[in-house]
Amino acid sequence: MDQAHRISITVCGDGGCGKSSITLRLVRSQWTHEYDPTIEDSYSVTRTIDGVTYSLSLTDTAGQEEYRGLWSASNLSADAFLLVYDITQANSLEALEYFNEMIEIERETRLEQDRVLPVCIVAGNKCDLQGMRQISARDGLEWAKSRGYGFMETSAREMVNIEETFALLVKRVRDMRLDYERGIKPAIPTAASRTMPLSPLPDANEKAVPPGPGSHSQTWPPDRPQKSGFWLSLKCW
Repeated sequence: MDQAHRISITVCGDGGCGKSSITLRLVRSQWTHEYDPTIEDSYSVTRTIDGVTYSLSLTDTAGQEEYRGLWSASNLSADAFLLVYDITQANSLEALEYFNEMIEIERETRLEQDRVLPVCIVAGNKCDLQGMRQISARDGLEWAKSRGYGFMETSAREMVNIEETFALLVKRVRDMRLDYERGIKPAIPTAASRTMPLSPLPDANEKAVPPGPGSHSQTWPPDRPQKSGFWLSLKCW
């Protein structure tokens, strides 16, 4: 199989988020609850997407904090990253920031070296446990979009959006490579662009006036609308 049809994917997330279960759901027909690699494990699978067969190299990386220092350069050289969090654990989305920072550094390096940029998708796992949800689909989507990442909600237990997530990764890698060959530069937000600029302080001799009707001033973050049927049914972006 030629290199164009080979795609490497690094799966990362905090310990207990279910990333290993997602990986094994793709690799094995029989899922074992007891399996969770301590450090990392690698697999090779093939999938036919849009009539083309791809060879996927999956690396399930260390989730526990004490093993994160073992991340190797090969993990960061992947074509795509799947960042997994647990919708029933409020701090698991914040834990992705550790992996995101390393990916952003890798992305900047590839930009400087004029190489194909990595594709990233965020997966909110355990969406079958709606009664235990602590992270809304909206919060997961906003976290992903602000970084230029795709978003899915998955359930390894119920086999929800597992194949679809990896198919989306493959399609985005394919499209990223095509854009690179055509000289099209992706518009990806940087850490600086995600920082809301501060409003200027009023002059010491002027009295601050609260914004009136029609003013463009607003609070940050803006008030979030109540969840509608759209957000409750959200599966991917």
